[in-house]
Amino acid sequence: MKTKMYKRKCIGAAALLASLLTVAGNAFAAPCTVPGSYPTIQQAVNDTTCDPIKVAPGTYNENVTILRSVTINGAQAGNNDFVTRSANPAGESIVNGPLSTGVAVFSISAADVTIDGFTIKNAVTAFSASGIAVRAGGDDAAIMNNIFDGITTTDLSGNGTAQAIYLTSGGADGVNIESNEMKNVHSARSAKGVLIGDNGPSNNPSQNVQVKNNSIHDIKSDTRGGYGVSVANVLNVSGLKITGNSFSAISGGGWVHAVGLEGDTPGVMVNNNDFSNLNGSVTDTRAIWIESEDVSFASGQAHGNNFNRPATQYGIAVDPALSGGPFDATCNWWNSPSGPTTASNPSGTGASVGPNVSYNPWLIAPGPGGSCFGGNVPTTATQCKNGGWTSRVRADGSTFKNQGDCIQYVNTGK
Repeated sequence: MKTKMYKRKCIGAAALLASLLTVAGNAFAAPCTVPGSYPTIQQAVNDTTCDPIKVAPGTYNENVTILRSVTINGAQAGNNDFVTRSANPAGESIVNGPLSTGVAVFSISAADVTIDGFTIKNAVTAFSASGIAVRAGGDDAAIMNNIFDGITTTDLSGNGTAQAIYLTSGGADGVNIESNEMKNVHSARSAKGVLIGDNGPSNNPSQNVQVKNNSIHDIKSDTRGGYGVSVANVLNVSGLKITGNSFSAISGGGWVHAVGLEGDTPGVMVNNNDFSNLNGSVTDTRAIWIESEDVSFASGQAHGNNFNRPATQYGIAVDPALSGGPFDATCNWWNSPSGPTTASNPSGTGASVGPNVSYNPWLIAPGPGGSCFGGNVPTTATQCKNGGWTSRVRADGSTFKNQGDCIQYVNTGK
C-alpha cells in the first residue's frame, strides 16, 4: 500500500510540475520585433518566448527554418490590397532567400504556424526555387496575405523547378493558403503557384488543404508544364478545396494545367475560380485537368467557375484512361451563353469540355450572378407557361422576353 501511495504522489507531482511549466511558458511568451528585439527573423524564431513576431518594413536576406508553433507577421499582415502594396514597396517586409540554393525562404516543420503579410522572393541559379515549404509536422499552417514575386531558377537540369508554395511529401494536413498573390514564378522545368505533394504512391498525402482567394498569375515554364495549383501523383489527397482564386497568364513550353489534379483527390472541390489567358500547346491547355491517377475523380465537383477561354482550349478535361464518372461540373460559365463546345452540345461555342464531364445546366452569364439554366431549352409550349419561360433559354443561350416569346420559339425556332 505504501508503494502504491508513493507512486500516486509521484505521478501527481509530475503532472502538477508539467502543468506549471506549461502555464509558465505561456505566461512568458510575448511579442518580439525584428529588427528591434532581434536583427533577423531566424533569431526571433529561435527564441521560444517570442510570439507573435512582428517584422518591420525592410529587406531581410535569409532562409528561415521554423520548428515551433508561432505567428510571424510582416508589415502588411491582414492586407490583401496587392495593387496598393505593389505600388509602395517601401512599406513591405521583403524576405529574400539567397543563402542556400534549393532551400525555401520559409521552411515550416511545426504545427500551427502563421506567415502573414510579407513579400517573398527567391531567385536561385541551381536546384529548385520555393517561397514557402510546408514539411512533415506542419499541420494547420496558415499562409495569408503574402506577395510571392520572383520565385525563379535558371537550373536547366531536372532539378530546375519553381513553386511559390510547396507542400512536401511529409503530408502536412489542414494547411490554409489564402489571399496571397503569386506572380513571376519561372523555371525551365515545371513552374507552379502551389505544389501539393511529391510524385510517388508511397508518399504521405496532404489532406484537407484549402487554396482560397489567391491571385495566381505570370507563371512560366520554358520547356514543360505551367500550373496554378498542381497535385502530384499521390494517393488520397482528400478534402482539397480550391475556391475563389484567379488564374491568369500561365504559360508552359509543354502544357498548361491551371488546376492539375494529377494525383488521387477524393471529394475535391474546385469552385468559383476565374481562368483566363492560359498559353500552352494547342492540344494540352486546360483550365482543369484530371489525370489518370485521380481514381476518385467522380467524387469531386467544379461549380461556379468562369472559363474565359476559346473553343480551342478545354475548361475541363478528364483523362480518357479513367473509368467511372462523370465528373460533376454543372453551373459553370464557358465563355458563351450557348455553353461549352462539345459534340453533345452542337450549339455550344464556348470553351471546350471533354468526355466524362457532366456540364448541363451551365451559367448563361459569368459568375457570380449568372443564372444556371443554360441548356434548358423548351420543347413544348407548356414549359413556357406559369413562369416557366423565366428559367428557359434558346439553344444559343439567349433568354426570353416573356411567355409569348418563349412559345413562339417553341413553334418556330425563332
